[in-house]
Amino acid sequence: MSITRFAVRRLLLAVPTLFGLLVVAFVLANFLPGDPLSRLLGDRAGSNPEIVANYRALWGLDDPLPQRFATYVSNLLQGNLGESVMSQRPVADDLRNYLPATLELAAAAIVVSGVGGLTLGTVAALFHRRWPDVAVRGLALVSSGVPVFWLALIGLQVFYLRLGVLPGPEGRLSRDHVPPPPVTGAYTVDALLAGQLGTFVDAVQHLLLPALVLGSFFLGLLARIARASTLEVLPAQYLVAARSKGLSPAKVLRSYVLPNALIPTVTILGLAVGGLLAGAVLTETVFAWPGIGRYSVDAARALDYQAILGVTLVVGVIYVLTNAVVDIVYAKLDPRIRLGK
Repeated sequence: MSITRFAVRRLLLAVPTLFGLLVVAFVLANFLPGDPLSRLLGDRAGSNPEIVANYRALWGLDDPLPQRFATYVSNLLQGNLGESVMSQRPVADDLRNYLPATLELAAAAIVVSGVGGLTLGTVAALFHRRWPDVAVRGLALVSSGVPVFWLALIGLQVFYLRLGVLPGPEGRLSRDHVPPPPVTGAYTVDALLAGQLGTFVDAVQHLLLPALVLGSFFLGLLARIARASTLEVLPAQYLVAARSKGLSPAKVLRSYVLPNALIPTVTILGLAVGGLLAGAVLTETVFAWPGIGRYSVDAARALDYQAILGVTLVVGVIYVLTNAVVDIVYAKLDPRIRLGK
Protein backbone atom coordinates (compact mmCIF):
# COMPACT_ATOMS: atom_id res chain seq x y z
CA MET A 1 0.00 0.00 0.00
CA SER A 2 1.37 3.42 -0.95
CA ILE A 3 1.86 6.10 1.66
CA THR A 4 -0.82 8.23 -0.04
CA ARG A 5 -3.48 5.52 0.19
CA PHE A 6 -2.49 4.82 3.78
CA ALA A 7 -2.79 8.52 4.65
CA VAL A 8 -6.24 8.79 3.03
CA ARG A 9 -7.46 5.68 4.83
CA ARG A 10 -6.12 6.87 8.18
CA LEU A 11 -7.76 10.28 7.81
CA LEU A 12 -11.06 8.63 6.89
CA LEU A 13 -10.82 6.47 10.01
CA ALA A 14 -10.59 9.68 12.07
CA VAL A 15 -14.12 10.65 10.97
CA PRO A 16 -15.93 8.08 13.21
CA THR A 17 -13.76 9.17 16.12
CA LEU A 18 -14.73 12.79 15.58
CA PHE A 19 -18.38 11.77 15.33
CA GLY A 20 -18.06 9.88 18.62
CA LEU A 21 -16.54 13.00 20.15
CA LEU A 22 -19.59 14.99 19.05
CA VAL A 23 -21.92 12.38 20.54
CA VAL A 24 -20.13 12.41 23.89
CA ALA A 25 -20.10 16.20 23.99
CA PHE A 26 -23.79 16.31 23.15
CA VAL A 27 -24.70 13.76 25.81
CA LEU A 28 -22.73 15.61 28.45
CA ALA A 29 -24.36 18.85 27.41
CA ASN A 30 -27.89 17.48 27.72
CA PHE A 31 -27.57 15.44 30.89
CA LEU A 32 -25.70 17.85 33.12
CA PRO A 33 -27.83 19.16 36.01
CA GLY A 34 -29.55 22.49 35.54
CA ASP A 35 -31.19 24.38 32.72
CA PRO A 36 -28.82 25.16 29.83
CA LEU A 37 -30.71 28.38 29.12
CA SER A 38 -30.09 29.59 32.65
CA ARG A 39 -26.35 29.01 32.21
CA LEU A 40 -26.37 30.60 28.76
CA LEU A 41 -28.66 33.59 29.26
CA GLY A 42 -28.22 34.30 32.95
CA ASP A 43 -30.64 36.98 34.16
CA ARG A 44 -32.08 37.39 30.66
CA ALA A 45 -33.71 33.92 30.91
CA GLY A 46 -36.38 35.21 33.28
CA SER A 47 -36.69 38.81 32.11
CA ASN A 48 -37.24 38.41 28.37
CA PRO A 49 -39.42 35.49 27.18
CA GLU A 50 -38.74 36.41 23.53
CA ILE A 51 -35.02 35.83 23.94
CA VAL A 52 -35.72 32.48 25.64
CA ALA A 53 -38.01 31.43 22.78
CA ASN A 54 -35.42 32.42 20.16
CA TYR A 55 -32.70 30.37 21.86
CA ARG A 56 -34.97 27.37 22.27
CA ALA A 57 -35.74 27.52 18.56
CA LEU A 58 -32.07 28.01 17.63
CA TRP A 59 -30.83 25.03 19.63
CA GLY A 60 -33.98 22.90 19.31
CA LEU A 61 -34.37 22.51 23.08
CA ASP A 62 -38.07 21.66 22.76
CA ASP A 63 -37.47 18.92 20.17
CA PRO A 64 -36.91 15.19 20.78
CA LEU A 65 -33.35 14.13 21.58
CA PRO A 66 -32.41 12.84 18.07
CA GLN A 67 -33.72 16.01 16.46
CA ARG A 68 -31.84 18.12 19.00
CA PHE A 69 -28.67 16.28 18.10
CA ALA A 70 -29.30 17.01 14.41
CA THR A 71 -29.80 20.70 15.24
CA TYR A 72 -26.64 20.65 17.33
CA VAL A 73 -24.58 19.17 14.48
CA SER A 74 -26.14 21.55 11.95
CA ASN A 75 -25.23 24.58 14.05
CA LEU A 76 -21.79 23.19 14.64
CA LEU A 77 -21.14 22.67 10.92
CA GLN A 78 -22.01 26.33 10.41
CA GLY A 79 -19.43 27.35 13.00
CA ASN A 80 -22.07 28.23 15.59
CA LEU A 81 -20.80 27.16 19.01
CA GLY A 82 -23.18 29.32 20.99
CA GLU A 83 -22.64 32.51 22.96
CA SER A 84 -20.26 32.91 25.87
CA VAL A 85 -21.72 34.16 29.13
CA MET A 86 -18.40 35.77 30.09
CA SER A 87 -17.69 37.77 26.94
CA GLN A 88 -21.24 38.05 25.54
CA ARG A 89 -19.75 37.08 22.19
CA PRO A 90 -19.96 33.96 20.02
CA VAL A 91 -17.74 31.20 21.40
CA ALA A 92 -16.30 30.64 17.90
CA ASP A 93 -15.00 34.24 17.88
CA ASP A 94 -13.46 33.79 21.32
CA LEU A 95 -11.72 30.60 20.25
CA ARG A 96 -10.37 32.27 17.12
CA ASN A 97 -8.85 34.94 19.36
CA TYR A 98 -7.42 32.63 22.03
CA LEU A 99 -6.45 29.50 20.08
CA PRO A 100 -3.39 30.96 18.23
CA ALA A 101 -1.74 31.82 21.55
CA THR A 102 -2.15 28.24 22.79
CA LEU A 103 -0.96 26.77 19.49
CA GLU A 104 2.12 28.99 19.56
CA LEU A 105 2.90 27.94 23.13
CA ALA A 106 2.25 24.25 22.41
CA ALA A 107 4.40 24.36 19.25
CA ALA A 108 7.29 25.90 21.19
CA ALA A 109 6.87 23.30 23.94
CA ILE A 110 6.90 20.50 21.34
CA VAL A 111 10.15 21.89 19.90
CA VAL A 112 11.65 22.04 23.39
CA SER A 113 10.54 18.54 24.36
CA GLY A 114 11.11 16.95 20.94
CA VAL A 115 14.51 18.39 20.05
CA GLY A 116 15.73 18.42 23.63
CA GLY A 117 14.45 14.95 24.46
CA LEU A 118 15.81 13.35 21.30
CA THR A 119 19.19 15.05 21.68
CA LEU A 120 19.57 14.18 25.36
CA GLY A 121 18.39 10.60 24.83
CA THR A 122 20.82 10.06 21.96
CA VAL A 123 23.72 11.52 23.94
CA ALA A 124 22.85 9.31 26.91
CA ALA A 125 22.82 6.21 24.70
CA LEU A 126 26.13 7.08 23.00
CA PHE A 127 27.75 7.56 26.43
CA HIS A 128 26.05 4.56 28.00
CA ARG A 129 26.86 4.11 31.70
CA ARG A 130 29.16 7.15 31.73
CA TRP A 131 28.57 10.52 33.36
CA PRO A 132 26.52 12.06 30.49
CA ASP A 133 24.18 9.08 30.68
CA VAL A 134 23.80 9.45 34.44
CA ALA A 135 23.21 13.20 34.12
CA VAL A 136 20.56 12.80 31.42
CA ARG A 137 18.72 10.10 33.35
CA GLY A 138 18.71 12.27 36.46
CA LEU A 139 17.44 15.28 34.51
CA ALA A 140 14.76 13.17 32.82
CA LEU A 141 13.59 11.81 36.15
CA VAL A 142 13.34 15.26 37.70
CA SER A 143 11.70 16.98 34.71
CA SER A 144 9.02 14.33 34.27
CA GLY A 145 8.28 14.10 38.01
CA VAL A 146 7.91 17.76 38.93
CA PRO A 147 4.37 19.21 38.72
CA VAL A 148 3.93 21.82 36.00
CA PHE A 149 2.48 24.51 38.26
CA TRP A 150 5.29 24.10 40.82
CA LEU A 151 7.96 24.27 38.11
CA ALA A 152 6.29 27.40 36.71
CA LEU A 153 6.40 29.11 40.10
CA ILE A 154 10.03 28.12 40.63
CA GLY A 155 10.92 29.36 37.14
CA LEU A 156 9.33 32.73 37.85
CA GLN A 157 11.06 32.94 41.20
CA VAL A 158 14.50 32.25 39.71
CA PHE A 159 14.49 33.80 36.24
CA TYR A 160 12.10 36.71 36.83
CA LEU A 161 12.36 37.76 40.48
CA ARG A 162 15.94 36.72 41.30
CA LEU A 163 17.91 37.01 38.04
CA GLY A 164 15.60 39.31 36.07
CA VAL A 165 16.59 37.76 32.74
CA LEU A 166 13.09 36.76 31.60
CA PRO A 167 9.73 38.57 31.77
CA GLY A 168 7.16 37.85 34.42
CA PRO A 169 3.52 36.76 34.12
CA GLU A 170 2.36 39.59 31.84
CA GLY A 171 1.09 37.71 28.79
CA ARG A 172 2.63 37.46 25.34
CA LEU A 173 4.26 40.90 25.04
CA SER A 174 5.52 43.69 27.24
CA ARG A 175 3.23 46.64 27.72
CA ASP A 176 5.43 48.93 25.63
CA HIS A 177 5.14 46.66 22.57
CA VAL A 178 2.19 46.72 20.19
CA PRO A 179 1.06 43.33 18.80
CA PRO A 180 2.15 42.81 15.18
CA PRO A 181 -0.41 42.86 12.35
CA PRO A 182 -2.34 39.57 12.66
CA VAL A 183 -1.57 37.01 9.98
CA THR A 184 -1.19 33.66 11.75
CA GLY A 185 -2.03 34.80 15.27
CA ALA A 186 1.41 33.70 16.53
CA TYR A 187 3.24 36.83 17.63
CA THR A 188 6.68 35.42 16.87
CA VAL A 189 5.73 34.54 13.28
CA ASP A 190 3.67 37.69 12.66
CA ALA A 191 6.46 39.91 14.01
CA LEU A 192 8.95 38.36 11.60
CA LEU A 193 6.53 38.73 8.69
CA ALA A 194 6.06 42.40 9.58
CA GLY A 195 9.81 42.95 10.02
CA GLN A 196 9.38 43.99 13.67
CA LEU A 197 12.54 42.48 15.14
CA GLY A 198 12.12 44.18 18.51
CA THR A 199 8.63 42.75 18.89
CA PHE A 200 9.92 39.33 17.79
CA VAL A 201 12.65 39.32 20.45
CA ASP A 202 10.18 40.42 23.12
CA ALA A 203 7.67 37.72 22.06
CA VAL A 204 10.39 35.04 22.20
CA GLN A 205 11.44 36.19 25.68
CA HIS A 206 7.85 35.91 26.89
CA LEU A 207 7.44 32.54 25.20
CA LEU A 208 10.65 30.92 26.41
CA LEU A 209 9.88 30.21 30.08
CA PRO A 210 6.27 29.00 29.58
CA ALA A 211 7.44 26.71 26.75
CA LEU A 212 10.23 25.26 28.90
CA VAL A 213 7.83 24.68 31.78
CA LEU A 214 5.11 23.17 29.58
CA GLY A 215 7.52 20.94 27.66
CA SER A 216 9.51 19.77 30.69
CA PHE A 217 7.45 16.64 31.40
CA PHE A 218 7.60 15.30 27.86
CA LEU A 219 11.26 16.31 27.53
CA GLY A 220 12.12 13.82 30.26
CA LEU A 221 9.80 11.18 28.86
CA LEU A 222 11.14 11.54 25.32
CA ALA A 223 14.73 11.50 26.58
CA ARG A 224 14.13 8.12 28.24
CA ILE A 225 12.33 6.72 25.17
CA ALA A 226 15.01 8.00 22.80
CA ARG A 227 17.76 6.57 25.00
CA ALA A 228 16.12 3.13 25.12
CA SER A 229 15.40 3.00 21.39
CA THR A 230 18.91 4.19 20.49
CA LEU A 231 20.48 1.56 22.74
CA GLU A 232 18.35 -1.04 20.98
CA VAL A 233 19.49 0.13 17.55
CA LEU A 234 23.23 0.53 18.23
CA PRO A 235 24.14 -3.22 18.24
CA ALA A 236 22.24 -3.88 14.98
CA GLN A 237 24.07 -5.73 12.21
CA TYR A 238 23.32 -3.09 9.57
CA LEU A 239 25.25 -0.56 11.65
CA VAL A 240 28.24 -2.90 11.69
CA ALA A 241 27.97 -3.14 7.91
CA ALA A 242 27.71 0.64 7.58
CA ARG A 243 30.83 1.15 9.70
CA SER A 244 32.71 -1.50 7.71
CA LYS A 245 32.06 0.53 4.56
CA GLY A 246 34.07 3.37 6.08
CA LEU A 247 31.18 5.69 6.86
CA SER A 248 31.95 8.34 9.43
CA PRO A 249 30.32 8.08 12.89
CA ALA A 250 28.30 11.22 12.14
CA LYS A 251 27.00 9.72 8.88
CA VAL A 252 26.07 6.47 10.62
CA LEU A 253 24.28 8.36 13.36
CA ARG A 254 22.41 10.65 10.98
CA SER A 255 21.46 8.11 8.31
CA TYR A 256 20.99 4.87 10.24
CA VAL A 257 20.68 5.35 14.00
CA LEU A 258 18.36 8.36 14.25
CA PRO A 259 15.74 7.29 11.64
CA ASN A 260 15.22 3.97 13.42
CA ALA A 261 15.33 5.49 16.90
CA LEU A 262 12.74 8.08 15.86
CA ILE A 263 9.94 5.53 15.36
CA PRO A 264 8.83 5.12 19.00
CA THR A 265 9.64 8.77 19.71
CA VAL A 266 7.16 9.96 17.07
CA THR A 267 4.40 8.00 18.81
CA ILE A 268 5.14 9.72 22.11
CA LEU A 269 5.14 13.11 20.37
CA GLY A 270 1.60 12.42 19.17
CA LEU A 271 0.48 11.69 22.70
CA ALA A 272 2.34 14.78 23.86
CA VAL A 273 0.01 17.06 21.92
CA GLY A 274 -2.96 16.16 24.10
CA GLY A 275 -0.83 16.40 27.23
CA LEU A 276 0.52 19.80 26.23
CA LEU A 277 -2.96 21.15 25.55
CA ALA A 278 -4.10 19.85 28.94
CA GLY A 279 -1.00 21.18 30.68
CA ALA A 280 -1.55 24.56 29.05
CA VAL A 281 -4.43 25.13 31.46
CA LEU A 282 -2.04 25.42 34.40
CA THR A 283 0.81 27.03 32.50
CA GLU A 284 -1.36 29.71 30.93
CA THR A 285 -2.98 30.48 34.28
CA VAL A 286 0.37 30.97 36.03
CA PHE A 287 1.92 33.05 33.23
CA ALA A 288 -1.28 35.01 32.40
CA TRP A 289 -1.01 33.63 28.87
CA PRO A 290 -4.19 34.53 26.92
CA GLY A 291 -4.88 31.11 25.39
CA ILE A 292 -7.72 28.61 25.47
CA GLY A 293 -6.30 27.02 28.63
CA ARG A 294 -6.79 30.19 30.62
CA TYR A 295 -10.05 30.80 28.77
CA SER A 296 -11.34 27.38 29.87
CA VAL A 297 -10.37 28.08 33.50
CA ASP A 298 -12.28 31.37 33.43
CA ALA A 299 -15.22 29.59 31.76
CA ALA A 300 -15.26 26.91 34.47
CA ARG A 301 -15.26 29.55 37.20
CA ALA A 302 -18.17 31.35 35.53
CA LEU A 303 -20.01 28.08 34.75
CA ASP A 304 -19.94 29.17 31.11
CA TYR A 305 -21.31 25.98 29.60
CA GLN A 306 -21.04 26.99 25.93
CA ALA A 307 -17.42 28.11 26.28
CA ILE A 308 -16.40 24.91 28.07
CA LEU A 309 -18.08 22.80 25.42
CA GLY A 310 -16.42 24.77 22.63
CA VAL A 311 -12.96 24.30 24.13
CA THR A 312 -13.63 20.57 24.59
CA LEU A 313 -14.58 20.14 20.95
CA VAL A 314 -11.63 22.13 19.61
CA VAL A 315 -9.06 20.31 21.76
CA GLY A 316 -10.61 16.96 20.88
CA VAL A 317 -10.47 17.65 17.15
CA ILE A 318 -6.84 18.78 17.37
CA TYR A 319 -5.92 15.68 19.35
CA VAL A 320 -7.64 13.26 16.94
CA LEU A 321 -6.19 14.86 13.81
CA THR A 322 -2.71 15.07 15.33
CA ASN A 323 -2.73 11.36 16.12
CA ALA A 324 -3.84 10.64 12.56
CA VAL A 325 -0.87 12.63 11.26
CA VAL A 326 1.45 10.81 13.68
CA ASP A 327 0.27 7.45 12.32
CA ILE A 328 1.04 8.66 8.79
CA VAL A 329 4.54 9.78 9.80
CA TYR A 330 5.02 6.47 11.62
CA ALA A 331 4.10 4.59 8.43
CA LYS A 332 6.51 6.75 6.46
CA LEU A 333 9.36 5.93 8.84
CA ASP A 334 8.47 2.22 9.06
CA PRO A 335 7.02 0.85 5.77
CA ARG A 336 6.01 -2.37 7.56
CA ILE A 337 3.10 -0.45 9.12
CA ARG A 338 1.41 0.44 5.83
CA LEU A 339 2.29 -2.93 4.29
CA GLY A 340 0.51 -4.73 7.13
CA LYS A 341 3.59 -6.63 8.32
